[in-house]
Amino acid sequence: MNHNHYPQNLLYCASFDAVVGTERCRLYMLVSNSEQAAKYVWPTKTRKRTRYVVSRERLAGLQYSDEIEAVAHRYGYKDTYHHICEVLEGCKSLADVLIQTNALRWALTFLPQEGARTVSIGTKGLNIEGVPLGGCALYDAHMRVQSRPLRLMLEQMPRNVVARVSILGHRNARALKVSLGTHVHYVFDCYHGFTAFIPRGDER
Repeated sequence: MNHNHYPQNLLYCASFDAVVGTERCRLYMLVSNSEQAAKYVWPTKTRKRTRYVVSRERLAGLQYSDEIEAVAHRYGYKDTYHHICEVLEGCKSLADVLIQTNALRWALTFLPQEGARTVSIGTKGLNIEGVPLGGCALYDAHMRVQSRPLRLMLEQMPRNVVARVSILGHRNARALKVSLGTHVHYVFDCYHGFTAFIPRGDER
């Protein structure tokens, strides 16, 4: 697997401790803050099911799955709570579009550092604040996101890869999802944040 497709800083949006686990020969790491989240998946030889909470300080600077798995096993403590990434996986997609990551990276040239921006998906593809980025979708959806976390996510995009961009809906809340297969990135809407997606009783 090409490790260059992963962000150089896997913890770019980790304000909280990360969740690291293994299941069916897959290693996963889940990270988040109040505005965005990311999930990474790697192949591993470990078949058994494990799940740990690991401090971001222990994981800082790590790039490879064997290092991450070893640190989690040595320094993590067992976890049973649902992570926001796992909650979002169960949310309905309102609209989807396939788009080249080069177009997503190009959006950095006009996105400001701060302020709210409208992201929409429709028959004319992905659109950020009136600027079309390409693609075509069967359904329409839109949401408002803060520019800063959106820029931070777009900075993690690899070059020359096809991404699936979706707008997820849950009650009145929205989340922007960018999936690249081996990793998935989310940005929450600027009105509700991530708390609107968490079922009552699961908050910690």
